[in-house]
Amino acid sequence: MPTFSDSWRLTKTSFRMIWEDKALLVLPALGGLVLLGVLALVALPFLVFGGFAWIGTALAPGNGGVLAALVAVGLVVYFALLFVGNFFTAALMGAAKLKLDGGNPTVADGLRMARAKVGRILLWSLVAGTVGLAIQAIARRLGPLGGFLFRILAGATWGIATYFVMPTILFENLGAWASLKRSASLFGQTFGKTIISNIVVALIGVGLFVLGFALLVSGILVAFSGSVVGGAVLAVLGVAVLIFTVVLMAAVSGVLRVALYRYATTGQIDPGLRPTNLPLPGSYRPT
Repeated sequence: MPTFSDSWRLTKTSFRMIWEDKALLVLPALGGLVLLGVLALVALPFLVFGGFAWIGTALAPGNGGVLAALVAVGLVVYFALLFVGNFFTAALMGAAKLKLDGGNPTVADGLRMARAKVGRILLWSLVAGTVGLAIQAIARRLGPLGGFLFRILAGATWGIATYFVMPTILFENLGAWASLKRSASLFGQTFGKTIISNIVVALIGVGLFVLGFALLVSGILVAFSGSVVGGAVLAVLGVAVLIFTVVLMAAVSGVLRVALYRYATTGQIDPGLRPTNLPLPGSYRPT
């Protein structure tokens, strides 16, 4: 049972880190807001200037140039969103590494570490996005069933191979290709613990989602039954739980990945985090 016990300790460490340092929650929330901002910048002009009419024009015979322009814009937006997501994931992981090392990271610390590797993060976003598009293109050629199976298998394989790419880019100063090879090697070293830890986190996330959804549905039913105020309170609480769950799961997933990376490279699981009100002594060692 050492694999399960180690996985549970890694999971508890990830949650404890977030509990002790709320910057690890702020970073994914900030990333989500930036993603929404990028989408708004694209969607609002699209709607205001009749974007749906452009689509109809582009699909009409003889308008290949318009279609090509729309596809190009779509690709730019796709890669921009991917880069923003990766950038804030890197910021979260950088802050998590500082926390694991006994520090008290801030949002600025995480953003600084991500900015230091912004070129490599951009390159990796281009690589990952291109592979994702290639998987979808191949799947479409295989028919409904074949395409579905190919998406599952190829997506899972790619996800496994790239699980530790971002930590290696951040902490080992490796490029995209070297990080991919290093990531696959690290995943092989921690296979059981990585799988079990992520399953545990996923189950916790599902439980919280069910709770939030149940509150939301209950609020709607209560409102329709006549108690509008009580229903509104329940519905708002349900939405709050759902939003919090999204942010929490994003934070835990990123922190857990760093904890697993640290385990794979050092063999350490629990960093023995010091109380946050104590100064960081130069001779500090995890207990």
